[in-house]
Parts: sequence; C-alpha cells; structure tokens
Amino acid sequence: MKLPFTSKDLAVTQASVTALLFLLIPLFNIMGFSSNKLMAVLHGLGATLTVLLSCQTIHLVYPLLRGKKEIAGKLELMLWLTNVLVLLTIIFGNWLYIAYRAPDGAQQWLMYHNPSIHFVVMEFKEFVSLYPLPLGIAAAVLLRRFRHELEAGSAINSVIALLITLSWICLLIAFIFGIGLAKLKMV
Repeated sequence: MKLPFTSKDLAVTQASVTALLFLLIPLFNIMGFSSNKLMAVLHGLGATLTVLLSCQTIHLVYPLLRGKKEIAGKLELMLWLTNVLVLLTIIFGNWLYIAYRAPDGAQQWLMYHNPSIHFVVMEFKEFVSLYPLPLGIAAAVLLRRFRHELEAGSAINSVIALLITLSWICLLIAFIFGIGLAKLKMV
C-alpha cells in the first residue's frame, strides 16, 4: 500500500509553511508593543522555547518514517517536553489574556481602532494555540503504545508524523500571530 505522503513531502511542507509564516513578521513590526511586560515576557519566552523544541521534535519524525526504531525513545521524550512547554505557554497566555481583556486594555483599544484584528488575529490565534497540546499528547501516547511495531512505511508512523506536523503548524501559526499582536499598540 502506497502512503499518501512521504518524508520529502513533509519536509517540503514544513519549509514552505515556515517561509510563509516568517515572511509575515515584517508586516507586524510596523506596529507598537505590549505594556504588560512580565506576563508578555513569560508567555513569549515559553512560546519561543516551545517552537524551538517543536522544530527539533519534527526533525526526529524523519528517522521514524524511515523505520529507525531506536529514535522512538528520543522522539517520545521530545514530545513530552514539548507538551509540557505548550501547557506552560497556554497557562502564561491565559494569564496575559486577563490583562488583554481588562477595562481600558488592549482588547478595547483593538475593538475601537481595528476590530478585525481582534476577531481574526486574536481569536483565531487563541483557538489554534490550544490544538498542539492534544495533538502532541496523542502522538506521544501512540508512539508509546506502538513503539515495537514501528516500521518504514507503516500507517502508525504516518499517523504519528501527521499529528506532530499538525501540532508544529499550529504552534507556528500561534507564534507568528502572537508576535504580531505583541507588535500592535497595546495599551
């Protein structure tokens, strides 16, 4: 049975999504910055570390797709570390969201000056940023459960790779939109 995608397809998709999203950064740099320094720093640091660790995690998928069983332990560890960082980043993001929604806060400023930024960027970002945790946990559990059945071209390898790739894409979308929101004039 021929698989619907190969490791080369995943690599090209990863590079394309990364290039597209990182090209959006300069568009956000023409705007302001957040005044909630501590919360923003903790959330931003967590998000940055999470994206960096998730990039390392997704690169461990390629040996998995080639059927190297010895990579399963390292990949599982990286998945759990990424999941912990995602959880911490979500917690810090919710802490920052309190200040965002405060009276005379950034949400009111955005709603007055550009409501589409709030409805499209902020709400979409908050929605998408929750997906990596269940996707990462599902990939880690499947990897643990089927560790001894991993073979090149197997369906379980493809499912794990797809879950990790979707998690990584959601993390990048949330990261780029988060950078964009940090650059907006936040009261």
